[in-house]
Amino acid sequence: MADSLYLAWQYLTHHRRVTILLIAAITLTLYLPASLQLIVVSAERHFRSRADSTPLVIGRRGSPLQLVLQSVYFEKPSRDVIRFEQAGRVEDQKLARVIPLHTVFTARDHQVVGTTPEYFHARNSRLSVGRTPEMLGECVVGASVADRLDIQLEEKIPVATTSAFVLANVPLRMKVVGILEATETPDDDAIFTDLETCWVIAGLGHGHQADAKHGSVEATPYTDITVDNVDRFHFHGDRDEFPITALLVIPFNDKAETLLQGQYFSPDETVQIVRPSEVIDSLLAKVVMVKSYLLVAIALVLLVTLIMIGLVISLSVRLRRSEMITMRKMGCSRYTIASVLGCQMTVIFIISATLAVLLTFATNQFGPNVIRLLTT
Repeated sequence: MADSLYLAWQYLTHHRRVTILLIAAITLTLYLPASLQLIVVSAERHFRSRADSTPLVIGRRGSPLQLVLQSVYFEKPSRDVIRFEQAGRVEDQKLARVIPLHTVFTARDHQVVGTTPEYFHARNSRLSVGRTPEMLGECVVGASVADRLDIQLEEKIPVATTSAFVLANVPLRMKVVGILEATETPDDDAIFTDLETCWVIAGLGHGHQADAKHGSVEATPYTDITVDNVDRFHFHGDRDEFPITALLVIPFNDKAETLLQGQYFSPDETVQIVRPSEVIDSLLAKVVMVKSYLLVAIALVLLVTLIMIGLVISLSVRLRRSEMITMRKMGCSRYTIASVLGCQMTVIFIISATLAVLLTFATNQFGPNVIRLLTT
């Protein structure tokens, strides 16, 4: 057996190109289904963990999936707003904790999330440096935002100019007072401030010289909120009428959750209440279906590859007929010749399987991070 293995190894090292091609084909054939399964399972776990930590979401009536993606995953700015009074509607019943969100604006291509301190407690967010916002115009940034933009404490971030900033066509600049620890969630790619700051950006509040009349040159609004001018900021209108994009709702118990869900079934309701876990499960069901099609396609590729490998082996045996005749004349039995050929394929399959396992392990360790970098 040792002699057969020695001869097989010598043959493989002598015909390096054919050996490498066979190893690559078998390795990829074994690796692709395993890596696809790992990536899909990792994505499912990532999406489900975020959705499961958010029991209910209230937002404008429309697509439940769009509401969840915008309010839970901060996929893109939302233009569908509801009134802030919806938060009081839930709080007055004492059935749940309510966390309002305002996700209309962006800063340097990152989502600006206006919310309350309760959000950080609900998400178990921690600061790596700095502190939480304590004043109008302050913000904290996610770990990925800080790394990507190389942001330091006390740095100013201009919010993207919008038509809603009606008193001046200049962006408000928010001061960074803290950087959050990395959590591998959408929070890493967001910038957090308070609701009042978002309302200032929206033109519902502003600050200017205390004795200036509205519309005068002296009434030009501030673009930087500082300790010296923060007291000059004020809002116009009823706070309950101010816009928010969604409410994260955390019921106190199952009964409270059921009671809340039952209040938004009326066709006259302008808002909807959804359970993110159910919405994401529906989305992932489609992903799993697509994965099944991909696995079938990969299985067909596997079959074709095995047929091609068989063909290559068959042709190799024919081309090596003179070599086998020489081995027979040297006294080698048919068993010995078959053993040499079997050892060659065994070595190839062992090397291919080892490489496939190593690639699968690397995909399990680093694949999710690579995909996250490529898609952000």
